[in-house]
Amino acid sequence: MLLNLKLLRDSKQKAISLLFFLFLFSLSGALNPDIATTEPSGLPDHIMLSWTDDPQTTRTMAWRSDSAADQEWVQYLPAANYNGSFTSASRVAAVKTELYTGYSHCEATLFQLAPDCKYIYRVGREGVWSEPASFSTATPGGKFSFLYLGDVQKGYDKWGEMLKHVAAENPDLRFALLGGDLVHDGNSNNEWQQFFAAASPTFKQLPLLPAAGNHDDTPLFWNSFAMPRNGPEGFKEEFYSFDYGNCHIAVLNSNKMGVSKPYYNTLKNWLQDDLNNSKQQWKFLVFHYPPYPVVDDGHSYNLEENWVPFFEQCAVDIVFVGHQHVYMRSEPLRGGKVQADGEGIVYIMGNSGSKFYPAGEDREYIAKQVANVSNYQLLSIDGDSLSLSSRNAEGLVIDSYILGNVPAARAQYLIAPIKDASYQIETNADGLEIMTVNQGNSGLKYFGVELTPVKPHEGMETLIFIHLRNGKQINLNATQADFDLVKAAQAGFNVKPGDIVKTYVLDDLTNALDFNPIVLQ
Repeated sequence: MLLNLKLLRDSKQKAISLLFFLFLFSLSGALNPDIATTEPSGLPDHIMLSWTDDPQTTRTMAWRSDSAADQEWVQYLPAANYNGSFTSASRVAAVKTELYTGYSHCEATLFQLAPDCKYIYRVGREGVWSEPASFSTATPGGKFSFLYLGDVQKGYDKWGEMLKHVAAENPDLRFALLGGDLVHDGNSNNEWQQFFAAASPTFKQLPLLPAAGNHDDTPLFWNSFAMPRNGPEGFKEEFYSFDYGNCHIAVLNSNKMGVSKPYYNTLKNWLQDDLNNSKQQWKFLVFHYPPYPVVDDGHSYNLEENWVPFFEQCAVDIVFVGHQHVYMRSEPLRGGKVQADGEGIVYIMGNSGSKFYPAGEDREYIAKQVANVSNYQLLSIDGDSLSLSSRNAEGLVIDSYILGNVPAARAQYLIAPIKDASYQIETNADGLEIMTVNQGNSGLKYFGVELTPVKPHEGMETLIFIHLRNGKQINLNATQADFDLVKAAQAGFNVKPGDIVKTYVLDDLTNALDFNPIVLQ
C-alpha cells in the first residue's frame, strides 16, 4: 500500500512538472516575440506606396507575398473609370525577390500616369487580390502639404491608430517622410511585421519615403522598401532625392556620413551636386542623427563640422532628423549662430513612437523642446510660404512655425479647433479649419479653438466665431484678449445638423469707416 501511494505521488509530481513545462513553453512566444510569426494568409500584405521616378507621372507599389507563383501584378485605372470592377484596368508585372524564408518582396512601378489624378489599384494574382486602394499623382503646382514622422521603434499599435487619425483629419496630404528607426531591432521579422501591420493601412494610399536609422539599417529595411535609385553608385536608395511641386528633398543614411569613411567624399560630392543642380524654391534634407542635438552624442560633432557648412552653402531650408526621442525645433542657424527667419537652416527633430527620453538642457539654438509626447509634423507649402504645425498623438498643437513671404508687421496665429463629438473638423478651400455640426446634434453647442502665436503681437486681438447655415451667416461671436497669452477660447450657438462655424483672429474689430481689420492667422 505504501508503494502504491508513493507511485501515485511520483506520477502526480511528474504530471505537474510536465504541465508546468508546457505552460512555460506556451509563454515563450510572449517572452520572446520573435518565436511567434504570422501564419501565411495567401493574401498579399505589407502593401506600401512610394515613387522611384517622377511623382507626377509614376507610382511604385511594394508588398509581401507568401505565394510560390512566379508572377504577381498591379491592376490600376483612373478613379473616374472605376465602377467596382477591374475588368478594364491596366496591369503591370511585379519583380519578385526573396525577402526571407517563405516570403517574397514584390515591387512594380506604374509609368505614364496623368498628373494630379486619382487612381484605384490592387495587387496580387488571379483569384488572390488585395482590397482596392487609391492614390493621387503629384500636382505640378506649388501648393500642397506633407507629413514628417520621427522615430517609431515602439508602440506600433498606437502609432498605427495615430496615422489613421492624421490621414483622416488631413486628406490633402500628398506624401510622408520618416526619419529612421522604424523598428527597434532591424533584424527582427516579428518587429517588421508589427511595423507594417500598423503602417500599411495608411501608407498603401499615402506614399512613404523613409531614411534609415541606427536601429533599422539592415537587409530587412533595404529589401522591404522601394525608393528612388538616383543616389551615388554603391549607395542607391541609401541616398536619394526627388522633386515635389516647388520642393527638392534629399534623403540620406546618416550611418554612412562619418568623415573617416573611405567614401565620405563620394557621398559629399553627390549631395553637393544634387543640391546645387536643383532650381526648386525649397530645399529639405531628411536623415537620422541630429547635427544640433538636445543632448550631446557621438554623431552631432561630425555632422556639424563636416556636413552642415555645405548644407548652408547649398541653401538648405529645413533639416528633418530624429534619434533623441524628443520633439525639438531649432532657431534658424548659420555657422552655429542664431539668425533671423529665412537666414539660416531650421532643424526639426521628431519622435512619432512611444519611446521617450528626457528633455535636454536649454541651449541658445533651441526654439522649442517637448519631451514625453508622441508627435508628428504637418508642413504646408504655398509658393514662397511654408507653415509647420507640430501636433501630439491627439492632434493638439505643440509647436508651430511660419517661414517665407509673410509680412513682417503682421502677427501670425495658428488656430486649431478642439475636438468634440458634436461636430467634424474639416479644411475648406481657403485652407481654414471649419467645424461642421454632425447629424443628431442640435440646440446649444459650444465650439472651442486653441491658438498658437507664431510671432508676437502688441496689445489685444479679436477672435471671431461665425455661425453659418446653408451658406448664410446667422450669428457672430467676438472674443477680445491678448492671444499671445490666452491659448484657447470658445463660443456657443444654437445649431442644427450641417451648420458650420468658422473662426478668424483679427487685430481689431470696430465700426469705424476708416479702419480695415487685418486677419492675423
